[in-house]
Amino acid sequence: MITIIDEETRRKLREMNMGEMVEALDLQEAGRTCMGMPFDERIRMMVDHVHEEKRVSSVKRLIQRARLRFPDAEPGEMIYDGRGIDVALGTSGCLTC
Repeated sequence: MITIIDEETRRKLREMNMGEMVEALDLQEAGRTCMGMPFDERIRMMVDHVHEEKRVSSVKRLIQRARLRFPDAEPGEMIYDGRGIDVALGTSGCLTC
């Protein structure tokens, strides 16, 4: 397999805490469908991938720091019956509106 980015560049990216960028490069090279794409399109896809990975990581970290009683709970699965909570207010997140 021919790699476009050499191992030294990959090492530097990891050293700069950009492991997600290396992962995005690996995904593009493995798929081979991206190889014919213009450079700017490939970069956009890599940036989108890294942005999403960082966002997910941040959300996970914030949930962990919040020490929620049920960190995996889904707001859409809440049971409102018998709790005196207006469903419309509960889904909007605004209790004083």
